Amino acid sequence: MANNPANNPLFKHFRQPSVYLKLPSQGQYYPEGAIDLPATGQIPIYPMTVKDELTLKTPDALMNGQGMADVIASCCPNIKDVWKTPVVDVDPIFIAIRIASYGADMDIKTNCPHCKEENEHTINLNHILDNAKVIDYSRPAFIDGLKFKFKPQTYKNINDVSLVNYEEQRLIDSVINNESLSDEVKAAKFAESFNRLKKLNIDTIVVCIESITITDNDEETVVTEAKNIAEFLENCSREVYNEIKERVNTLINDNKTKPMKLSCSSCTKEYDNSLEFNQSNFFGLDF
Repeated sequence: MANNPANNPLFKHFRQPSVYLKLPSQGQYYPEGAIDLPATGQIPIYPMTVKDELTLKTPDALMNGQGMADVIASCCPNIKDVWKTPVVDVDPIFIAIRIASYGADMDIKTNCPHCKEENEHTINLNHILDNAKVIDYSRPAFIDGLKFKFKPQTYKNINDVSLVNYEEQRLIDSVINNESLSDEVKAAKFAESFNRLKKLNIDTIVVCIESITITDNDEETVVTEAKNIAEFLENCSREVYNEIKERVNTLINDNKTKPMKLSCSSCTKEYDNSLEFNQSNFFGLDF
C-alpha cells in the first residue's frame, strides 16, 4: 500500500489486500523494474475502489485498454509497469481482482449446447485460480536446424492485437457498406487491410520469440533483435513458418483458462463453458 498521504488520520481505514496471488510466471519475463515481487512470491491484491469501477464504465478507456491497465495498477501496486505483464499472469490477475472486490462466488448464465436451455450456475473462482496452468517456456524448439526459445506475450501485445483487429474489422465493414466506392477502390482497400493483418500475424509471432540460435561449426550466434527475427519470418519457407506458428499458437492456447464442466438443469447433459474476461460480465458492473 502507498505511504500515508499527508499523515491522513483515516489512513488505517483505507482498503487492505484481500487476496495474495502467486503469479504463474513466478515473476519471470518482467523487465527490470516492472514488478516488485515479495520474497514470498505472492503479490497483494486490493479490492477495486469506486474510481476503479467508474473507470470500467468509461468506453474510451476500455477501448484502448488503458482502463483495465489503470485498474490493475490500482489493485496490484506491486506491478509497476502493467503493460509489461506477461500474458500468463493476466487472467489470474483479473480473477484475483474479481475475488478481492466481490468474493469468490460468481453467478453466470449459459445456454446448453444440447437442448439450448438457459442455465444459471454459481462458480467458485478460487477453484479456477488454484488450477491455473503454469506454462513452461524454457523448453526450446529445434526447427530447420535452428534453436528457438520462446517467451509469453505481454499485456500490451495482446491489447495492441485487439485494437488492430477491431480497427481493421471496422474498416472492412465501412468499405463493404459504402456503395459510393468502386469495386477497384474496394479491392485496393481490402488488399491494404490484408497486408496490415499479415504484418500483425508476423508481429504476434515475433514478440513470442526470445531468441533464435544458429550453430555453425560449433560456434553459436544468438539472434534476439526483433527486426532480424521478423525479416527471417518473412523470408523463410512456408513449412518452417507454419511449424514456428504452430508452436507459438500451442503456447498461447495452453495458457488460456481451461473450460469449466457444467451440467444442464433441463437435459442433465454436461458441456464445456469458457469463462470470458470482459468488464460487463466478469466484474459484475451494471452498464
